[in-house]
Amino acid sequence: MLKSVQHFVGYHRIILSAVVGILLYVFARPTVWTIIAGCPIILIGEGIRIWSSGYITKNQMLVQAGPYAFTRHPLYLGNFVIGLGFAIMTAEVSLVVLYLIAFTIIYFSTIAEEEESLMNRFGQEFAEYVRQVPRFVPLPTGAVNGQTKFRWERVMGHREYKTWLAIGIFLVLMFFKSYYVS
Repeated sequence: MLKSVQHFVGYHRIILSAVVGILLYVFARPTVWTIIAGCPIILIGEGIRIWSSGYITKNQMLVQAGPYAFTRHPLYLGNFVIGLGFAIMTAEVSLVVLYLIAFTIIYFSTIAEEEESLMNRFGQEFAEYVRQVPRFVPLPTGAVNGQTKFRWERVMGHREYKTWLAIGIFLVLMFFKSYYVS
């Protein structure tokens, strides 16, 4: 039962995340100050995503360099930080709490399923990586596999520009809402 729920949540994480984002927006009461407070957090999160996207070679090898030397899921960490920035922009503590709960449910289900797949694909190499590098909260591990270098082509190949567009649209919507809410 738990596996099927994890699979459902992991498979539908983008739709579920969009629903959470819509709820945050609908109930948000942003101000210029909360938008200003959230922007640097969003930029940090997107920086983590860009850094991660420049290293990842999906399904080709187990990347352990760059941000992957500090956390096994830096793209999801970047998503978390971006979402936290937007949650802060809402100016509603209850929406920040909703975001934290929703992220935990959505992404920890996704991570569990993804790690099972990585274990099946990379076996002992992944087991050793799990032993050395934390799942989500980054730590300086010293476990660096330098086989992979950062490449901007990967960032663009992973269509990170879609994330930039989504962030831009959501920022415009928050500014628009702050103008009409205030």
